[in-house]
Amino acid sequence: MDFFINLINDQSPLHQHETYEIIVYVEGTGTFHSPEKEFPVAPGKIIIVPPGVMHGFTSEEKAKRIYIRGEFSHIFNITLPTAVLDNSESEGILLAKMLYNNRYSNHEYLTALSGTFAYFLTQKIKNENKISQIIEDIINKISNNFYDCNFNISDLLKKSGYAEDYIRAQFKKFTGKTPNEFLAKVRISHACYLIDIYKNSLSLSEIAAKCGYTDYVYFSKKFKQIMGTSPQKYLSPNP
Repeated sequence: MDFFINLINDQSPLHQHETYEIIVYVEGTGTFHSPEKEFPVAPGKIIIVPPGVMHGFTSEEKAKRIYIRGEFSHIFNITLPTAVLDNSESEGILLAKMLYNNRYSNHEYLTALSGTFAYFLTQKIKNENKISQIIEDIINKISNNFYDCNFNISDLLKKSGYAEDYIRAQFKKFTGKTPNEFLAKVRISHACYLIDIYKNSLSLSEIAAKCGYTDYVYFSKKFKQIMGTSPQKYLSPNP
């Protein structure tokens, strides 16, 4: 198996390769581009690009990245660019640096090291896919039960099979919001919908109750926090 391993700082126009390419971002930030997907990148982001897929990279500052190209079809089974995050010990970056520093070593050693790196990434993909499915399930349960004033986020997270703090952090990584923030957003979005539909046919207290809030004062506070105005002003804006 032949490998092409290098380190680059410049931007890259759209191009493609006949083999898989693993791109490991070491320094700087920017955006990975392909016709199918785009990813913001920063140190620790690792992207696997399948053969024949057009891709490129742009950044406002030079972003240092290591790329490894080779025949990984016996390890990877993906058709679109796939991004993973390095672990907390930065083992992905360490492996990439080892490959770069040993790029002129004997073929057997380079093959073994590249295989180790690829299997490390397949495990990351499996773990992130599993977490992604769990987060999707949590999102669905929140979206389907937001009206229940007794709905308990903590109980829901504990059922994920992971530590509650860990799954909270993963939820925020995937959605940009904590589970409680996401629940509040769903509830207030539905409150806006009810206000728009029913106007004065339902009182604001009744609308709050239909969105899972038993305390109107707390509902009004969350509404203003998210919408930038009170429920009353949203209902009857000044002309």
